[in-house]
Order: sequence, then structure tokens, then C-alpha cells
Amino acid sequence: MSLIDLRSDLLSGPTPEMIEAMIATARAPSSYGAREDRHVRELEALTAHTLGTQDALFFPTCTMANQAALMVHCRAGDFIIADAESHVAEFEATSTAGVSNVATLRIAGVRGHLSPEQLTLALEQSDDEAMRVSVVSLENTHNRAGGTVMPSGWQQQIEKECRPRGVAIHLDGARLWNAAAYAKCDPQALAHGADSIAVSLNKALGAPLGAMLCGSSAFIKDASRVRRMLGGNWRPAGIVAAPAVVALKSMQKRITDDHANARRLGMVLTSEHPWLSIDLDSLQTNIVLVKLRTEEISAHRLTQRLSELGVLVVPYGDRYVRLVIYAGIGREEIDAVLSAFSEIGQSLEAKYPDTLLDR
Repeated sequence: MSLIDLRSDLLSGPTPEMIEAMIATARAPSSYGAREDRHVRELEALTAHTLGTQDALFFPTCTMANQAALMVHCRAGDFIIADAESHVAEFEATSTAGVSNVATLRIAGVRGHLSPEQLTLALEQSDDEAMRVSVVSLENTHNRAGGTVMPSGWQQQIEKECRPRGVAIHLDGARLWNAAAYAKCDPQALAHGADSIAVSLNKALGAPLGAMLCGSSAFIKDASRVRRMLGGNWRPAGIVAAPAVVALKSMQKRITDDHANARRLGMVLTSEHPWLSIDLDSLQTNIVLVKLRTEEISAHRLTQRLSELGVLVVPYGDRYVRLVIYAGIGREEIDAVLSAFSEIGQSLEAKYPDTLLDR
């Protein structure tokens, strides 16, 4: 039985062209300096051009890129403002507090995104309470909210609130490529107004690994110092930079296929399985967040049953499971996933014919 792994788009994997680029780079002489390799230089220049910034810096992970940005923007003891379930506040909580030495003012946003009104109120309250806020951290798309895209115009309005106060804007754009595909715009349009932007090179783009941190020349100079301090001054990095260049040049246009496959999966699940619920308004990109409407099976048990049927997903708490679509997950794989859910649904209906739904 072949597994269909929907735990993360980190699993996209490199294309044959990326693998060829890795092999060719492995056979070429290596470079000594951290930013000396020609593939690293090309990748950094290409990313900066794509996002409309002066410079960019290659990182092993997007988490390290996010934390480096906070360390450049903030002093120890500062506060950042972020959505309560954003990556920097939730999954990176120990790094944000223990490495970057900043506290997070967590606000429950609208489908994962801070509204301009929420931010204005938070900044006013922080002034009243003598809290030194250095950064507003935004996430686009928002992972925990189900891959939602920041509403149009919000980032520009937030910028207007931050600039007079000297508060920097950091954009965690790990899936910014998905947001741009949904909004039908260039990624640069979604990066505009941010002082720093972190983007993943794997996930939607399918590079083997890595992330980029983008900003002004002065910002990247400071971020380079922080990267060294964090142990991320990797070298030689050409063997992973070369396929990332291929990914950045070739993989953005196909992202809409992932969104279409995710949409189909979500719509069929909601129409055929009344024991499941999906907020179709939030199903905007490649993440399908499935809520259980029944108490007869938990998210962890559903995850286990799907695994037994060859489908790997991630449980979110006791009521949700997350399915992520990426390159290589097509109609055939979606059909197999739907079949697995149908088999589980039929078993539940047979076992709990009168109590399956919590109406």
C-alpha cells in the first residue's frame, strides 16, 4: 500500500530539474564564503527582485529567518503584536521568548489576520501600559486558520498605523506564494509595506529545503550577523541554493492546481459526509481544515484510522485534522483520500446509526 502523505507541503520534494541542478553543483568546486557561492548569490538576488526588496539572505529554515528578523528589529524585553495562533506566537513560541527575548501580545485575529482596527486598539493600549512594541508580525497565508489570505488593503492600513510609531512590520510569508496565487498578483504586491519578509523555498515551490529573509540592504547586513550567531551561516550552500533557483523560476504558476485540488477535496468531503464540517469560505489555498461534527471519533483516532488506510494527516486538537495539498497530489491521490474517508464514514454510520451527528 502506497502512502499519501498530506501532513505538510514541506513534502513536495524536488523536481527532476532541481535534482539535476543539485548533481551539477555537487560536481563543481565549492565556495568558502557564506555569500560567495554563485548559486547563493543568484538565489538571493532573484528573491530580492521577486519581492521588490534591496537584498535577501538564504536561511536553513523559515523559523530561523523569522527569529533573525525579530532579533534585528527588537531589543530584549520588547513586545511584538501577532495573531494568537500565528506561527511566531504558537509554533515558535519558545524561540520568540527564549532566543529573540521578546514577549508576544497575542490577539485573536479575523481568520488568522489582524484587522487594522484590532491593531490600532492594541497599539493604543500598549502605549497606555508603557509596553515597548517593536514589531507587528503578520502571516500570509495563515497556517492554523486553514491557509487563509490576508484581506486586500489590510497590510497597507496597518503600515499607516505603524510608521508614525516607529513599529516595524515583519511578514511571515512562508506560504506567500500561495497567497499571491489566490490573489492573482505578483508576490511583490503582497510584500509591499513590510520591513522584512520571510518566505519558504520548499512547501509550494518544492525546493529541497531553505528559506529567504528579505529587506533593505542595512537590514540584511544586520540579519547576516544574527544568522552567524544562530549557527545558520551554512556553507557551502550551493548544492541547495541551485535547486531553489530552479524552484523560484519554475514552480509558481502551478500553485493554482494545488488550490483547485484542495477545493475539490473540501467540497466533496462536506457534501458527502455530514459528520464532517469545513469552512469553505476559509478554504482559499492548499490547506483543508476538517472539523469533526461528532463525538463518536476524535481527531487523533481519525488520524490513526486514515493512516491505517494509507493517508497521513495532522490532528489539530481534538476536533480538527489538517490536510495539505502540494505538487504530486493530483486527482488520483484525491480520489484515494476520499475513498478512505468514505470507508471510515460507513464504519461510523454502521456503529453509531442514531448518535453519529452532534446537531
